[in-house]
Amino acid sequence: MRTIFLWAIALCMIGLAACGGSKGSSTADDRYAFLDSLGITVNDDLLLPDDLTLPDVYCGDPGQQDGDLKGKEINGEQYEALVIPAGKDFVDEMGNWMLLGVRDMGSGITLAAFYECSGSGYCVDLMTYDRQGRLLDAINARELHLLWRTDLGDITNDTVFTLDGHFTFNGNGVTLHRAMGLCVMDFDNDVKGAPIWQQEWEQQYVINAKGHFVLEGQRVIKETGQVDQYAALDFKSWDMLVCSLHDPDIMDTWNEYSELVNSTYDPDYQYNPFPWDVAQLYHMNPQRFLRWMAAHRGTGNRLLPQFKLPTDDRPALLGEIARLDDPAARQWLSGIVNGWDDKPLTKHL
Repeated sequence: MRTIFLWAIALCMIGLAACGGSKGSSTADDRYAFLDSLGITVNDDLLLPDDLTLPDVYCGDPGQQDGDLKGKEINGEQYEALVIPAGKDFVDEMGNWMLLGVRDMGSGITLAAFYECSGSGYCVDLMTYDRQGRLLDAINARELHLLWRTDLGDITNDTVFTLDGHFTFNGNGVTLHRAMGLCVMDFDNDVKGAPIWQQEWEQQYVINAKGHFVLEGQRVIKETGQVDQYAALDFKSWDMLVCSLHDPDIMDTWNEYSELVNSTYDPDYQYNPFPWDVAQLYHMNPQRFLRWMAAHRGTGNRLLPQFKLPTDDRPALLGEIARLDDPAARQWLSGIVNGWDDKPLTKHL
């Protein structure tokens, strides 16, 4: 009788183990269930590699074919569920979106990479979702590859700026790698010459428990030749806009970054992109931007002198200010906006 009893216990334990194993397997299989419900089957071809590198795609060039990209074109239903929740900065005409791949980032978070082409340029968008498919955050990397003449009015001038980039993923980390340089281009054979000068930098993020992209820093890792610091800083500022829609700490990062901008640019320089970038940072999340401004009214606020919107955008800005809870903050910010003149903040605007 005792032997039969022990066998019964053993069988029960085996059954429980089997149930537990089945549940664990089901959990692993359910990581991308929200995509499966939208008709997107995640197979090996749709898993993001550790290194996401795109071919040299110059959108709008008839010689380039999007077929060179690996991924899956998304339909209207998928676009509405996955992309539209990211907001107007990420929405483009339907039919131009491709899912490049997805990746399990742990903690119930899925990372998805999209390719978006508008006909005049393209973007690589990274978005995070929870297991129910709810959007958590998004960043927009714009073109990873660019090539343009230094003198747009002279097609015989073969000197060009080049910008190249790719993403790498490691654990919950995401790194944007960049290389910008100047070289001579053999357009007939589509061959780039050796760089006359080049600067390489990296921008590091971690994806936190909320699924937000937290920008940890940007650092130059290599320089070749005599770098045009104005040109290079222009694009590093552009990359700084590859930031979280929600993480509040990005405002402190931008405030610190403004020191680099101020120390590099001559006040009389004709082209300073930073005020335009600060305006774009406002548009990404107006309430986050205004709350930070209201909480930093002292001398430590280095973004305020750079912030100014065109006349047509000011009614919407005043509407956002009116939504703030703090009456003193509303009064202070409204006074600043109403005190702006109609002149552009910098000569290039």
